Amino acid sequence: MKDLPPNNIPKTLSQSIYNYLKESIINNTLKANQKIKDKEIAKLFDVSTTPVREAVLKLGAEGFVMINSHREALVREAFYEELTEIFQVLSLLDSVGASSAIDCIGPETMEELENLAEELESSCHDNSIEKFMAINQDFHKKIWECIPNRFLESTLQFINNQMLRYNCARLYAFKKPGALKRSLEEHKDIIEAIRNKDKKRLKKLIVKHWGSLLQPSPFKEGLEEYLSNDRKEVKIEKGKKPKGTNKRSIARQGYSMEKELNERR
Repeated sequence: MKDLPPNNIPKTLSQSIYNYLKESIINNTLKANQKIKDKEIAKLFDVSTTPVREAVLKLGAEGFVMINSHREALVREAFYEELTEIFQVLSLLDSVGASSAIDCIGPETMEELENLAEELESSCHDNSIEKFMAINQDFHKKIWECIPNRFLESTLQFINNQMLRYNCARLYAFKKPGALKRSLEEHKDIIEAIRNKDKKRLKKLIVKHWGSLLQPSPFKEGLEEYLSNDRKEVKIEKGKKPKGTNKRSIARQGYSMEKELNERR
């Protein structure tokens, strides 16, 4: 964390710091259990520690950091059980959301989805996995934008945000032979179901698509290989329940951080 992101003009200082820290966590520059030093970050941005703590407060509420007994902000670990739960919830909610969006997807959006699918196909090789994952994100977000229930859309965006912490694991899993091709074919099937206004089939396809961690697939094989290799840069612990992930504990963390922030103002 030596250089600031180029051409980053934030709406607020705290938002800029939030974006910077979040990207560092997602990219594994800030690693699991690493302490976020507010004075170091403040010096980097040439600001007081107040906007840094505001940014950390937001990251804590979103589950990217946690506060230990010494009131230090640490990057939260990645857990196999949590990743499984994320995929379970995402598959169920997205199946409902996507099917409800069918009637709101017009010709223009349909064309955009088809173009994104073409981009996925053109990046369906090992040296473009990061690009593939980014287009994959855009594809699903484009569908979610058409969901008539705004609360459901925002919930899906929140869950997807949690999955970003596992990008390193997913990046490795997509290198498994057949994983990219399978994902590409699933996206094509989803487009076909949307084009035909087939809500029943779309629901099944979405559940199958996000259920890749829960059923035999090249992607799941890649994740298991990644998780069992201690030499990998990120180790996701299997069978260990993460701390501080329920709403009550997150609320307590948020209150503690907000209280400390107010005391220092």
